[in-house]
Amino acid sequence: MAVPELSASIPAVVLGPGLRRGLRAALVRLVQQRDRINDLNVFPVPDGDTGTNLHLTLQAALAEAEELGPSPSAGAVAAAVAHGALMGARGNSGVILSQILRGVATGLKDRDQVGPEELAAALREGSRMAYRAVKRPVEGTILSVVRDAAEVAATAAADGASLAEVLQAAAAEAWDAVERSRNQLEVLRLAGVVDAGGFGAAVILSALAEEVAGTGITAWDELAPLARPANGSVAPSGVLATSAPAAGFGYCTEFSLLGSQLEPLEVRERLGSEAADDSALVVGEPGLMHVHIHTDQPWEVLSRAADLGRIERLKVEDMTRQHHEARARSGGGGAVDLGLRGVVLVAPGFGFHQLLLGLGAAAVVDGGQGSNPAIEELLQGIEEARCSEVIILPNNSNLVLGAEQAARVSRVQVAVVPSRNLPQGIAALLAFDPEVGLEVNRKRMRRAMADVHSIEVTTAVRASEYPGGAIARGDTIAIVDGELAAAGKGVEEVVIAALDHLHGDRLEVVTIYRGAGTDSEEARRLEQAIRARYPTLEVEGHDGGQSLYPYIVSAE
Repeated sequence: MAVPELSASIPAVVLGPGLRRGLRAALVRLVQQRDRINDLNVFPVPDGDTGTNLHLTLQAALAEAEELGPSPSAGAVAAAVAHGALMGARGNSGVILSQILRGVATGLKDRDQVGPEELAAALREGSRMAYRAVKRPVEGTILSVVRDAAEVAATAAADGASLAEVLQAAAAEAWDAVERSRNQLEVLRLAGVVDAGGFGAAVILSALAEEVAGTGITAWDELAPLARPANGSVAPSGVLATSAPAAGFGYCTEFSLLGSQLEPLEVRERLGSEAADDSALVVGEPGLMHVHIHTDQPWEVLSRAADLGRIERLKVEDMTRQHHEARARSGGGGAVDLGLRGVVLVAPGFGFHQLLLGLGAAAVVDGGQGSNPAIEELLQGIEEARCSEVIILPNNSNLVLGAEQAARVSRVQVAVVPSRNLPQGIAALLAFDPEVGLEVNRKRMRRAMADVHSIEVTTAVRASEYPGGAIARGDTIAIVDGELAAAGKGVEEVVIAALDHLHGDRLEVVTIYRGAGTDSEEARRLEQAIRARYPTLEVEGHDGGQSLYPYIVSAE
């Protein structure tokens, strides 16, 4: 792929904020290409989710970097991105991407800025670490695409190329490697497509080059030919060209393993049944690892894993079902109606999005207090759910009418359960049963919401009064089920007062969702204060990532 000429105004190095901007641009481009990448996905399993997994992994990586201050070093941004990717890795491709980013972070450790030599060395280290994580590396995948791009970057840097030139050379080589992949892997040649993971890696590198250089090498609207057979055949390609074996593809099983002092390779061996699974990945360090395994017996793997440490962020997905859904989306199953029921929720913040998707939401629409989505965005969320029947949980009293309007004009059957806040929405989601009809689900979900209370903690923007007394500007306030119920100078005293208002001794579970930028140590102190006040309460903490409210607390 040809590389355009650069202007003299291009920066010679990139600082931390510039690296973060580049990753934002990469996430935008990845979202734009997500469905195309999903349709390409035939290796290692044609389950049509590579684009989604890469998107969610990079989204998790960037969310961690966004919590840094306004002027972080390049090394700090890279380290945050690597940690976020490890914690939020999704699928085989996402885990490999997390290892590429981990290697890049290792290469940029303690660096204030990134020049051409540092970039080339970091890409090489990213490639090396990704290869090391995979049991049997395969050519014609994201691994070889990144390796080839890193080698060209190293050559360009050694020849005196600028940072932008090195990035553009790497991106151009990535696209060439993507085109080569269709002839390197038999399954790709038979399906008539290029590798989906490699395509995603090329998208990321191109977006980084575009941001740094101010000019792109990629004609983003002209990428479709890469998804078609090189000979111009009009035969079905990608997931449409594959079919599931009689025994199915098994289950994609992922989780975080905390507390084990074994090395990742030792954990992989001890999990046993994955010995023949080339997609098995255990990455991270002793104490914190991410496990990804394809297996027919997920609960056996989980039982063995539980003997090694604590399991968190568990996700088990039926790959055969995913494959059928991907074929239907791509046109192989006639109409897009999959005969499925699903739930669409409105929520702010990356943490809530991840949590809700992990709990089984079909789609999550971004929005919350002060930024409620338009009806068009709700309709887009319904479309993304790919279900024939949908329940919407608006999670805000101001959005109920908009949700009802979206339900009236949607092409699929939609019911609205009028959840007023996120704690109610989560309780309703947990009560959802895809095997029963909308009306039964609506009644169940309404009942589940009835005993759930929401405490929204924020800061008073002006002096005022409430039944409990005066409120000064800057005071911490707690809104309980939509009504101002407590105010004070500190978070702990205000949340305790709000729980007292709810007769905390009658409650069973309190869940704390901390907002974007909220100090995790402060959140731990809040948990301890609640336990001290109410010893019988079960108290949990999660990263919500919401704005406006440092804490949203669910009490039930």
